[in-house]
Amino acid sequence: MAAPDRTWAAPGRVFPRFAALAAREADGYLLVSRSGRRSKVSGPICAAIEESLESGAATAELSRLAAAHPALADLVAWLGSPAVPLTRRDVVRLDGFDTLFLELLGRCNEKCVHCYADSSPTVGDALERELVLSVIEQAAEAGFRRIQFTGGDPLLCDFLPEAVARATGVDIKHREIYTNGLALHDGLLAELAPSRPSFAFSFYSIDPEVHDRITRTPGSQKRTLAAIDRVVAKGLACRAAVVVMEDNSERVEELVEFLRGRGVGSVSWSRTFAVGRGTDVATAGTGSAAEEIKVRTAEAGGHTAPGGERAGSGKLCVTYTGDLVPCIFQRSSVLGNVRRGTLMEILEASGARRGLPVADDSRKRLQCASCRLTDMALDYLGGAR
Repeated sequence: MAAPDRTWAAPGRVFPRFAALAAREADGYLLVSRSGRRSKVSGPICAAIEESLESGAATAELSRLAAAHPALADLVAWLGSPAVPLTRRDVVRLDGFDTLFLELLGRCNEKCVHCYADSSPTVGDALERELVLSVIEQAAEAGFRRIQFTGGDPLLCDFLPEAVARATGVDIKHREIYTNGLALHDGLLAELAPSRPSFAFSFYSIDPEVHDRITRTPGSQKRTLAAIDRVVAKGLACRAAVVVMEDNSERVEELVEFLRGRGVGSVSWSRTFAVGRGTDVATAGTGSAAEEIKVRTAEAGGHTAPGGERAGSGKLCVTYTGDLVPCIFQRSSVLGNVRRGTLMEILEASGARRGLPVADDSRKRLQCASCRLTDMALDYLGGAR
């Protein structure tokens, strides 16, 4: 018996917990696992697959056949977890919106060799004040739990305190400022403090010369440490993020202990990814010790949303040019521009399906399974340019 010939509201399902996808095709089903294994299934079993996907549980026939078919066995396992429709909005939202990355401007007072956003002191693109405040309100309506203000360096944005206060006012529980800290003077910190933001500092080495060589900014390590000290003294939450490359890969564990001893609450470290200026650095380091480092965080507990509930894995990023992309590292998949539509209007739009790409380079660009799942699904749907 052939699979029923009818049109679904969605051409399949994605399974966020397994980073997997089941897509309906004209002649059967395409199943893609977390590892990237792709299996095409056709014939009478497709009817059981469709019934199982619609009900959210494996039928008896699918369970029976799974014993002899690894791809069907995978699907049965996926069906034991929550799924979302294979639509543009849902493959971005996944199991719930967590973080909106909001790049206020492209200008930065450092020129880091690996910068994913291609920021520098000479970049002039920036988001307008009214647009930023509107996007913050849209994010609250969409259910985002947190906003990360970034750039460029967000401390160089004239209306940063107002933007953070607006996020507080619309009840976005977690507001984070991602910065190198060079522009964090006492007056600015005093303006920001009433909104109780947390801070994330980019930091690269316990050795000032190595740090400054990576940022290509003399004296930057000393100034970033001074900013960390100001935030810790103010009683605000503080973390550090370390991008590991050849120059700084030897003393990562020592750096973590150094920063924790300085009052930094958590320290994450990851390898360089092939985005922006990081493309050259990541390519040059292929096969090196730095490339073997996986994303790790030195802190207690797992990733939870404010209040203790499990955080969702859905993300969006508004770049400093106004483009809406699925993640701050997923910049090649442009969904639209917030100057021409709201967040939800852009996500509700659709593109022509084009199928999965033959070669998948997402592991070079994206550090988490949820981003790779979204990237894969958007490629399939044709919902990004």
